[in-house]
Amino acid sequence: MRNITGILITIASLAVLLTAMNQGFVNRVKQDRYFDHLTPESKKTQSLYRKIFIRSDRWKYGDLYGMSFIPEYRIKLTPFKTYDNRVDKNPTNKVLYIIGDSFTADKNFNNAFDGFDHVIFLDRRFPFGPIKPDTTKQNYLIMEFSELNIANYRSKNSFEILNYAAIPPPFKPVSLFERIGNILFNKDLNKNIELLLFDDKVYTPFKALKASVNYYILGRLPKEVAVSTDKQRLLLNSTIDTTSEKSVFRSLLPLEIDSISAGLKIDQQRYLSLGFKKVYLSLIPNAASVYDEHRLNYNQLAPQIENKASVPLIPLYNIFKRDKRNLYSRSDAHWNDIGFSIWVTQVNNVLKASTN
Repeated sequence: MRNITGILITIASLAVLLTAMNQGFVNRVKQDRYFDHLTPESKKTQSLYRKIFIRSDRWKYGDLYGMSFIPEYRIKLTPFKTYDNRVDKNPTNKVLYIIGDSFTADKNFNNAFDGFDHVIFLDRRFPFGPIKPDTTKQNYLIMEFSELNIANYRSKNSFEILNYAAIPPPFKPVSLFERIGNILFNKDLNKNIELLLFDDKVYTPFKALKASVNYYILGRLPKEVAVSTDKQRLLLNSTIDTTSEKSVFRSLLPLEIDSISAGLKIDQQRYLSLGFKKVYLSLIPNAASVYDEHRLNYNQLAPQIENKASVPLIPLYNIFKRDKRNLYSRSDAHWNDIGFSIWVTQVNNVLKASTN
């Protein structure tokens, strides 16, 4: 019996090891596990793959909860609003492009914006090649940045990044031995094994217990996470840590705002040269800037850029500050459905006024 148990353990260990070596499969598991909560229940299949691998609740309750597992902030994310298809919608020959980040990624923009036949979203976090708008259409563009991402913009314009990313590297044949070596000596092997074995919701109670001891007894938090001064929400630590370039509490030099504004202007002009009829800037403030600005001296990054930038603006900071509702998830670094809906309304207001 002992020999059989040993053999079964060995077989199981080899199966996990070989699976962890398959980076393509691991990437698929990671994608499915982390974003499965975005799939409607009616569209989820009851396959063996789903029953074995799609069992993580790391992002179901917010990315900051998934980093910390503090039970107090185990708050299920609310779905974002979708906009009904209007069959009586008259074509306008207008197309809206959005170059955005995680705040606008994975959102359904169909019919969200009045006066546009199509909305095309491009995620600035990943290469997507140069933009080639249809010259038979009227094309408009929104450059959406979170305050976190624009903090180190530094005149680095996305137009140049797009063209650089679009140039494929020279093809270099990979030998069989190199392929085997890449599999056997996968630098992410330990992370892959941890993902496959322990990133499962069955372990959440144990992770929550450990997090409770660290936070409530020892006063410790993961380095990526902070708690707001009123204890109402989790925050991304890089947005408040004054040693971080992305912190809203570090001192800002006027030159930095000038540099960011100049880079945005360069982007605007180059996108206009591609054929866009108008280019807009949309800056989404960090949760710390809206709800924890008195922790230290807020450097006013978002309002300063909104005031300084010469690109047509979709203003948001003051609107968020005046709103008494909660606009950000308490367990996530991003806005909730209310904040998102306010942004859609504000985009509509600005675009209606300037495109009619």
